[in-house]
Amino acid sequence: MRMLTIAGLMLVLALPAMSVGAPLTYPCFRASVAPSIDGEVLADPVWANTPVATGFSILGNGYAVAKQTVARMCWDDEALYVGVVCEEPDVSVMKFQIADGGEAWLDDGIELFFQPGRTGNPVYQLVITARGMRTCGAGSPDFTKVGVGSKFGADTYSLEMRIPHSVLSASPKVGDRWGANICRNIFTRRSGGHQFTSWSPLTRQFNEPENFGLLVFAGTPPGEAELTETTNRINSGYRQHLLGMVRDALASAPEYAPTLREAVRDDEYGSRARDVRRRWRRLERAATKADEAATHELRAVALDADDLLEASYAFKWAYMIHKLLREN
Repeated sequence: MRMLTIAGLMLVLALPAMSVGAPLTYPCFRASVAPSIDGEVLADPVWANTPVATGFSILGNGYAVAKQTVARMCWDDEALYVGVVCEEPDVSVMKFQIADGGEAWLDDGIELFFQPGRTGNPVYQLVITARGMRTCGAGSPDFTKVGVGSKFGADTYSLEMRIPHSVLSASPKVGDRWGANICRNIFTRRSGGHQFTSWSPLTRQFNEPENFGLLVFAGTPPGEAELTETTNRINSGYRQHLLGMVRDALASAPEYAPTLREAVRDDEYGSRARDVRRRWRRLERAATKADEAATHELRAVALDADDLLEASYAFKWAYMIHKLLREN
């Protein structure tokens, strides 16, 4: 029985150590109705009453930019439920080779780690491929009892898991705290993306209990406003990172402003210059309301900021060469 994932092999690659701070904490609320295990995470109202955890990190090296992941969890007297949506622009070219009970860590998918009661207790590892095939790793939990739903979208795939408490040899109650992590294997990389990412940052491998996040079992979910605040708190580090990307981009705006002001009067480059200036103004407006934006909206702004810097740099030098050739 294989006890570690391929990510465990990273131990031999001597990666530089990454500093991991205080553990991330996820409040796992009790569901009054269990989610349907059909892969429809976004369309299921049960998941709308759970906090969103995102900002997955590259193994050993900060937040992932491409192919982010969003996860949610809830529970009832019978089982623990996990819903995951994986950003995947390469859905159309994904290929799968692993069947149920096989080496699921060799396909695109996720790996779930739970340590009931945390330190000193056994770790249980479940591996689920993007098409819903299952196997186990550490702790040898009975993966055949785990219900899985899988669904593919245009540029995402989503998974839902029902994990009976017996699989993890523990029956949680309100106030219990477990070590937990959700990790992702990415083998389809035509459009980029790092191969190994995780919700709670890790240094060298997936089975790293000392760096797991905390799963705190809670009662009835709060109202919408408090749930939004909870989601923002869970993702506060990632949100600050995204906001930093936006602010760094805006700090570079003066470098391009003179060229853009001049270029708008150019017959050949004027239209492109106006378009780039409009994007800068949109970014400035978005930055003023960034603290109020949902995390996925803030990420969209941050990614556009990064793209805008590249577009502005390319435009500046193209226009300068155009101007030089025209003057000569």
